[in-house]
Amino acid sequence: MRVRYLILAILMLTILIPQYVSAQDSTQDSRYFYMTLKPGIYSPQTSELEGFNTGFNGEIAFGWQPIKYFAAELGVGYFNTEGSESVAGTVNGFNFGARGEFQLDVLPVTLTAKLIIPYKKWEFFGLGGVGAYFLWADFKENGTINGTPFSRKLNGDDVIFGGYLGLGIHYNITPRIFVGAEGKYLWTDKANPEMSSNAGSLEAKFKLDGIIATAVLGFRF
Repeated sequence: MRVRYLILAILMLTILIPQYVSAQDSTQDSRYFYMTLKPGIYSPQTSELEGFNTGFNGEIAFGWQPIKYFAAELGVGYFNTEGSESVAGTVNGFNFGARGEFQLDVLPVTLTAKLIIPYKKWEFFGLGGVGAYFLWADFKENGTINGTPFSRKLNGDDVIFGGYLGLGIHYNITPRIFVGAEGKYLWTDKANPEMSSNAGSLEAKFKLDGIIATAVLGFRF
């Protein structure tokens, strides 16, 4: 289901934004509309997600640059991270051991503003923005109690909001094609996906604060 949401959002942006651009006054300089693809990484930095892995981050964004010193972008993306923990011990005469695996998948929809310093074929910029973050959480646990195996799977979802600040650079290969890199730090509200199934429930509250770094491949219309 989460993959379907991502594909649908990308298709909507791909279809609607170019139609909007083509509907503009023909005297508008179309080089200021662009699309970017941004593959990269997400690294969580909160204490609640301590020990979670650096995961994949991917974004697609459509931008409008009315003047050379400013641009705005509407984007959609996907990032993930996962972590695991093992426990063992004895409680009330019961010997137990268990290993839990936690996976987070996030679909952000974002609005970004950029302040740009152009220099020859280069563009240096600072960025800031806000977004809604659609989150899916999955938890799997396997273990034994006094030698008897058990397992359970829990899942939940939530929508939270966040903001970010960052820096970036673009290099114009041609007037219509550019490459670059971006780095930003994300702050979010605390998520509470209310994970549950027939096997029970699990409370998991955490923020998605972290570092996002991406390469950039851009095309001007």
